[in-house]
Amino acid sequence: MFKPVKMAKIAIMGLRKNQQTTVSILHDMEILQLEPLSKDVSAILKNERDNELTRQVSDQLLRVKALMTVLPSIPLTSCRRFESINDLLHTAISIDIDEQVASLEKEKEALLTEIQETENNLKLVEEFSFFPEDLKILQLSSATSYFGRIPSDKFEEFKKAIDEHQKDIMLYTKAEKELTHLILVVFPTISPDKFANIIQLHNVKIEAVPSISGKPNEIITNQKSNLQTQNQRLEQINNKLNQISEKHFADLVEVEEQLQIENKKLEVISNLGVTKDAFAMEGWIPKSKLGQVESTLEKFTDGTTIYELEAKEEEKAPTLMSNPPRFRLFEAFIRFYSLPQSKEFDPTMVFALIFPIFYGLMIGDTGYCIVILLVCLWVIRRVEKGKRNLNIMPRQLRSFAMLILKKRQMVKLSKAMIPGCVVGIVLGFIFDLHFGFHMNGYLFDVLASAGVTGLPEPGEILNRPSQAFLDPIHNAGTLLLYAGYIGIGFVSFGLILGVIDCMREGEKKEALVKVGWLMVGWGIVLLGLALIGGDAINPTWDRLVEVNPIAYMYYGLIFGGIALMVACDKSKGPMKVMALMEVATIISHILSYTRLIGILLASVILAHTIDYVFLKSINIGIPLVILGTMILFIGHLFNIIIGVFEPGIQGARLVYVEYFSKFYRGNGRAFKPFGSLRRFTENQFKSEQPEKEKSVKPKLKVK
Repeated sequence: MFKPVKMAKIAIMGLRKNQQTTVSILHDMEILQLEPLSKDVSAILKNERDNELTRQVSDQLLRVKALMTVLPSIPLTSCRRFESINDLLHTAISIDIDEQVASLEKEKEALLTEIQETENNLKLVEEFSFFPEDLKILQLSSATSYFGRIPSDKFEEFKKAIDEHQKDIMLYTKAEKELTHLILVVFPTISPDKFANIIQLHNVKIEAVPSISGKPNEIITNQKSNLQTQNQRLEQINNKLNQISEKHFADLVEVEEQLQIENKKLEVISNLGVTKDAFAMEGWIPKSKLGQVESTLEKFTDGTTIYELEAKEEEKAPTLMSNPPRFRLFEAFIRFYSLPQSKEFDPTMVFALIFPIFYGLMIGDTGYCIVILLVCLWVIRRVEKGKRNLNIMPRQLRSFAMLILKKRQMVKLSKAMIPGCVVGIVLGFIFDLHFGFHMNGYLFDVLASAGVTGLPEPGEILNRPSQAFLDPIHNAGTLLLYAGYIGIGFVSFGLILGVIDCMREGEKKEALVKVGWLMVGWGIVLLGLALIGGDAINPTWDRLVEVNPIAYMYYGLIFGGIALMVACDKSKGPMKVMALMEVATIISHILSYTRLIGILLASVILAHTIDYVFLKSINIGIPLVILGTMILFIGHLFNIIIGVFEPGIQGARLVYVEYFSKFYRGNGRAFKPFGSLRRFTENQFKSEQPEKEKSVKPKLKVK
């Protein structure tokens, strides 16, 4: 089990003229988490005020962003390095395309509006081309004209309503299959409210006749010609923008990224503590990187010094987890529970080793695990290889998965389940479970013919021969006993870590309470094993019963542990009795590990039932064969879906609740170093490795 990276709180002090370089170095190294200055220090120093450089960077950043929103993007493969902020600003100012781009964009927006209007008019006139006259006659000063549409089955009713207002409304129509197209000329002699009621009552969709002159056929010809001209002009504008983009877009992207970074640096500089000639900053850094930072600052700056500070009791160092590459995937599961504090144990490796075993044990079927393994590999391939479409999954299952997980989380979960599937495949062979069927015999016949001996003999499991190394049904008691051993082992391991953690924090009474829990747990387990084995548990001499002096140890552990728990509990008075409640908790946590076998047995029995129904249906008739086949497929699919979720949830729970609760404090804060993700630019400074013979320890410690 690893601990998080050891952190050191440091202060960096230097000449004010070097603050820009210092901040740039720390940004590029990405190993310092900046913190506000201590109260006693901030009372002496003042903050850097906004200066002209900050305004220049902000203005150029806004300008470049505006240009990038207009110009079409092009794929980039280049990566640029800016020597200084002056080099960056000079490059940004040299991209003098603002007026040209603004003019093209303004013309493009106006042209797009015209095209939209032309397309709408063209579509409308084509739809109502049955009107034979010049549309100009519909543009009356004493009346308002509308194009309209109404379902054909409601037209007669609507026409009757219009006929009642013959002097107020003129109507032209053309009937189609489903819709009747209307042209309404409405005079002011009818009130707007009455007209609106007629329209709404009959569900008529209307819109004003556009201000266009000419007969419909003429208008259609002219509008098509205008649309073609407009699209040609739009294509010319887009070509000009593409030409500008090909010449300048790469520079804009590189400049924009570096301006973002410089803006971030200037925000840090504005919060530094400064005097007339010096600056100071504080933060957390991995202790192993102190020499590297010191060497790099000495190379590029003059007089910048690092001091290691003694952190106050209330100050908690940030947590930077450090696990071997193959185990880093499981760090997400620890963060999901709670990030460890910087001084406590990081349980990632234990989770990574134990969770797959628990998961595979609770499934214990080669067929199920192979299906789940293939699905996991498919999800990883679809998401990581850029094929993000998961539509091959059933819609309901896909919707449920996307409701609770993002695609990136699905990949992490899939990768975490793969080792468990491998364990499940191995255990499925040991249990002789292959979609519930017993198929080891076929393989063993081949091995026996090759001279291999010592293979399991056939035995009956639910009326079917099986050659399992360990039969989950007949050997359920043995497996439950093994699960109990796992339970006491994990609870003990957690309590031992808890004792170590309490001793490190100086909490001696709390450590003794955990020792009491440990004693009670082992006393109860040993007493239970004695009862299971038929051993005597009477420690004293008695002619009527068998005497077992070792039982003294069982009772001594139990009652001694309870006494230790009550005596060292921090509660006072009658509340100390509450410590006895922990006895039930310890027992329940140990027994909780039997769910490993309980879930396995539930899956095995369900699989056997499904297979039994299928095999019985084969000998009855074709209709029942079809039904039995459907039950076989749907039943095993259901069992597989349960196998995806239930073992995963219960396996994680056994680690989170029964194990972590014995020692894990959590509530750590993540280490967030000052830096930025670069895609199109390079770092300005390269870190230096400290010389071996040179001491890299901080020069002094300051409280």
